[in-house]
Amino acid sequence: MARFSVVFGLSNSQASLDFVDVDLATDTPLYVDPYAIQIRNDEWSAKCGDAIRSFFTEVLGALRSNNDARVAHLMSHLGEPNETYLGQSVGAPSGRGVGSDKAARFAEALRRSRAFKTGVIADISEAELFIYGVGPDMISDLTTNVIRGHLAKYTKEQCDLLGISTRVVRSLGPVWSAQRADWVASDLELPVYDRKPILLVPKFSVRFKLSLDSQEFYNHYMVEFLKREYLNSNSGLVQVLKNTGERYVTKKDVMKLHPFIKDELARFTLEHPDVLELYKQIKGASGPIPPDMLEMFFDEGAFAEALIQGLQAIPAGNDDASRYHHHAMAICTFLFHPQLITPVKEYELHEGRKRLDIRFTNAAETGFFNAMMISPQGRALSIPVECKNYRKEMRNPELDQLAGRFSHHRGFVGLLLCRSMDNRDRIVAGCRDTANDGRGFMLVLEDADLIKMLRFVQNNSRGRIDQLLHERFAEITH
Repeated sequence: MARFSVVFGLSNSQASLDFVDVDLATDTPLYVDPYAIQIRNDEWSAKCGDAIRSFFTEVLGALRSNNDARVAHLMSHLGEPNETYLGQSVGAPSGRGVGSDKAARFAEALRRSRAFKTGVIADISEAELFIYGVGPDMISDLTTNVIRGHLAKYTKEQCDLLGISTRVVRSLGPVWSAQRADWVASDLELPVYDRKPILLVPKFSVRFKLSLDSQEFYNHYMVEFLKREYLNSNSGLVQVLKNTGERYVTKKDVMKLHPFIKDELARFTLEHPDVLELYKQIKGASGPIPPDMLEMFFDEGAFAEALIQGLQAIPAGNDDASRYHHHAMAICTFLFHPQLITPVKEYELHEGRKRLDIRFTNAAETGFFNAMMISPQGRALSIPVECKNYRKEMRNPELDQLAGRFSHHRGFVGLLLCRSMDNRDRIVAGCRDTANDGRGFMLVLEDADLIKMLRFVQNNSRGRIDQLLHERFAEITH
């Protein structure tokens, strides 16, 4: 097995990486899910969602105006995205879903579908529900093509974060621009293995099966809805149990009257759009794949212990600052993902005049980081993290350094990680002064705090991580 992390000499396991740690010798059976991307509110997903929507809007518009040349142009750059190493092929990685012929067939199947003719379909994520011959592999590969530019930028940022070399790649073709509503030529800077470029994909954007699945929608929503309808209308499908007099309608009888045909799913949705909306809401709530499902035999408790031991083995001091920085980032990813995502190293601020150690995007929908995001005082769209590998009292320059990272565009909540504090009360008082002055909220976390949160994971008490963060926040605000 040639995992990306192994090939490029990373000590990180899947749980401490923001992206899928793919096997570079074969495809990993995961799909890039457009619906999982579009329902998220973080900056990266929003940009990808804009690209997905704008591309499909252009395709639909060209089809409706019978502009075959425009349709052909739009579909001409949908190659087979082997560079993600995702999909369902057997053996060496190979594209399954979208080549030039398949792209043309997709457009024609869309044109002929009831969903297109009636206006039911409005998004790529719904294509598998309603379009004949379109499966999850094609939807995933089409989506990958459309967001390739955003995946490339993400890949470069992750490689910079982890110290992986990249080089300019010109073999992947143009990228989709939502602003221009067209394909544009672009050089991509990517890692290369065995003379092949690699695109990394965030864990939160993939699924083992697409969120929206036609068979699932048919079996568990359309048929069940029709069963209730026939029962309530006292139709001829209603049967009665002899011993109890209970009335019922069988699923088998409903499926005989309404077989699985994608055009019929479109007809049903046109008549009952609320059923599709309910289905989409439920699927959206399912969330990203947990680490133990992405990595076979993953033991979260054992990994937490390994992180603790690794942290304790790093000496304090400038000589091991990079080692501490890297390990602290791994711990934060493990503890806080998917609330905090897409970490970026030494993110430039103020036109490059200032840098911070790590910046995470705040994508939390619940818990402490969500509270910091929606708080009028916090507005934490991102979380800056500074790492200080020494054991001494933190003084005003260190605190002011982090406070200087805050802004109305980024938010006013950050983490300062250090090995230990000689005078904890004084540091907390300094952070409280900064908060009271309206300059932001800085949570200083020592090794002891990180270890305590990792112990929570070992004890199956992840919920207590939020509790500890709220306690640290209360110290500097009361």
